[in-house]
Amino acid sequence: MKAKHKLRYAIDLLFSRGSATSESYTRLVLECVRANDVDQAKRLETHMELHFLQPDITFIQNRLLQMYAKSGKVLDARNLFDKMRKRDVFSWNALLSAYAKSGSVKDLRATFDRMPFRDSVSYNTVIAGFARNECSSEALEVFVRMQEEGFEPTEYANVSALHACSQLLDLRLGKQIHGWIIVVNLCGNVFIWNALIDMYAKCGDFDRARWLFDRMVNKNVVTWNLMISGYVKNGLSEKCIELVHEMRLLGLKPDQVTVSNVLGAYFQCGYVDEAIKTFSEIKEKDKICWTTMMVGYAQNGREQDALMLFGEMLLANVRPDSFTISSVVSSSAKLASLYNGQVVHGKAIHMGVDDDLLVSSALVDLYCKCGVTSDAWMVFETMPTRNVVSWNAMIGVMVNVEQKRLSPLETWKEGEAALVKFQKILKEKMGKLNFGDYCRERDRSAFASMAGNVILYKIVIYFELENK
Repeated sequence: MKAKHKLRYAIDLLFSRGSATSESYTRLVLECVRANDVDQAKRLETHMELHFLQPDITFIQNRLLQMYAKSGKVLDARNLFDKMRKRDVFSWNALLSAYAKSGSVKDLRATFDRMPFRDSVSYNTVIAGFARNECSSEALEVFVRMQEEGFEPTEYANVSALHACSQLLDLRLGKQIHGWIIVVNLCGNVFIWNALIDMYAKCGDFDRARWLFDRMVNKNVVTWNLMISGYVKNGLSEKCIELVHEMRLLGLKPDQVTVSNVLGAYFQCGYVDEAIKTFSEIKEKDKICWTTMMVGYAQNGREQDALMLFGEMLLANVRPDSFTISSVVSSSAKLASLYNGQVVHGKAIHMGVDDDLLVSSALVDLYCKCGVTSDAWMVFETMPTRNVVSWNAMIGVMVNVEQKRLSPLETWKEGEAALVKFQKILKEKMGKLNFGDYCRERDRSAFASMAGNVILYKIVIYFELENK
C-alpha cells in the first residue's frame, strides 16, 4: 500500500512540474508495473500525451500495453496501440493478449491476420486464445499454419492444441500431435502429460489414457483429477472410486474437484450413504459439491432431500449458479411442488439467470407438470432460445386435454387457441420445422398414446402445410 501511495505522490509531483525526461517516464512506468497500478499508469500516459512525448523506442509504451492487457483493459490497450508511432512484434503480441483474455475472438483473428510480422509468442497467444474460448477448429488451423510458416510449436502451443482436440473429440489429430511431441522430445513436461491424458480420456481411449497415467513420474493433483473425471463422465464410476482410494493410500490429499467427482461416482453406483458421509466430511464446500449432491439426490429418487439441501446451501451463503437452479427446479417438477418451484423461480429472477436456457427449460417443465399452463406459456414465449425439453413440455400441455374431460367442442376450441400461440412462436422464432424430425426427438410411445388427440392432429396438419 505504501508503494502505491509513493507512486501516486510521484505522479502528482510530475503533473505539478510539467514535462519530464524519457528516463523519468521509464522509471515511473516500471513502478506502475511493479505495483500493478493501472490508474496511475493511465495518468502517466495522459501526462505523456499532454507534453507531446512520442518515444523513439517502444519500450515505455509496450510496458503500458502489456499492463493493460494483463489487467483486462482492452479499450485502453487498443487506444494506446492506435496512438503508437512505432510498433514492434511485442506491441502486436500485447494487443493479441488483451483480445485473447477478454474473449474477443473476432478482434483476435483480425489483428493476427494483419500483423506485418509474427513470432512464436504470436502463435502461442492466438492458439491458446481460440482454445480457451471454445474456437477449437480455429485453434488447430493456426497450429498447422504455425508449422507451415516455419515455427516449431512450443510446449505451450502443443498443450493448447491438445486441449482443442479434446473439445472436438478429434482422437486422430490428437495422436498425430502426440507423435510430434515424442519426436521433438517434449515428454518431460507435466503440462503436456496432463493434456495428453485429458485428450485420450475425453476421446474415449481410456486404455491409452491410463497407460500414460501409470507411467507418469511426477503426477500432481490435476493429473489425478483428469483421470478421475474422465472415468465419471463416461460412466466408469467403480474405476473412479478405486482410483480415489489409490490416491488416498499414496498420501495425496483430494481437492474440491476430486471430491465432486467421487460424489458423482457414488451416486452413479447408488452408494448414496457413502456420498452423504463424504459430503459431511468436507470442511469448505464449494457450489460444485453442493450441486453434485443435489443432482445425485434427484438421480436416486430423493428430490425432497435435494430441495432441503438447496436451503442449507443458501444458509451457508454459497451462491448457486444457473445449473444449480435448474437442477432444483427439476426436482420441484418431479415432486409437482409448485410452491418450491415458484420460490426457486423468484431466486432465479433475483440472480438474473431466469432467461438461462437450462433454467427456463426446467421452469417450463415445472409449470406444465403442475398444471399452470399460463405461467408455462409466459416463460416459454420469453425464452431467447428453446431446446427439445421446452418444446416437449409445451406440446405435452397441448396434447393432454383428455385429462380435463372436455367436450368435443371445448377440446376443439382449446386446440385452436393453443395452435394460434404455437404458430406465432414458430413463425417468429423457429421458422420452418420438420415435424418428422421433431417426432424422432420424442418418445415414440408418448406420441402413440396421443394419436387420437385433436390438438396433436391439428399440429401435425400445421407442420405438413408449412413444409409443403
